[in-house]
Amino acid sequence: MLERFALALVLSAAGWVAYRLFTHWQMGKAAHPADPLLTGAPHVPTVLYFTTPTCIPCRTTQTPALERLKSELGDALHVVRVDAEADPEAASRWGVMTVPTLFVLNADGTPRKVYNGVVPAATLKQDLQAAS
Repeated sequence: MLERFALALVLSAAGWVAYRLFTHWQMGKAAHPADPLLTGAPHVPTVLYFTTPTCIPCRTTQTPALERLKSELGDALHVVRVDAEADPEAASRWGVMTVPTLFVLNADGTPRKVYNGVVPAATLKQDLQAAS
């Protein structure tokens, strides 16, 4: 029994380390502020939101959360929505392998945080305030 617990602990730790390495790689791969997706973006914190038309969590949870956040913050937030199926080159440039994937960028377009999966609006709001 103790061996199973130790194995589960080791596998959990390995999974956590693998995820941290993946997000670190993803942040390193993230394109710089001159990326075409960010051309003409206002100098305010930005959420770069990768989605697809068939992504149900995107449609039912993430998009409404971003819309609430945008209505709350107004011009203090810029949201760039990217269809990863229609623009696979952009998804590749940013290291996107799953949707939803969100990058929180500071006002000069530098990536500050990446999320793979649905993110609550409150978490994004905290990250955006830190990126200001």
